[in-house]
Amino acid sequence: MLEQIQTSPLFSIRRAVFTYLLAFLISLSDMWLIHAVGIDTPEELLTQTLIHGTGFYLGYTLLALFNRSTKTPT
Repeated sequence: MLEQIQTSPLFSIRRAVFTYLLAFLISLSDMWLIHAVGIDTPEELLTQTLIHGTGFYLGYTLLALFNRSTKTPT
């Protein structure tokens, strides 16, 4: 059963690591440079990273489920 879960498009460690790392870098750059969201403390940074990382993960999971490709069919 665990093997079936690991091969399904719903569960991907690489996707999770990529999306949470991407969300962390975006939130960190906002904290240091832009100040658009208003992240001031490490707790706010963690909260924003979890919120955005979960959104990115769900978005990429939906893309994996429907197998949408950016290439045009020939």
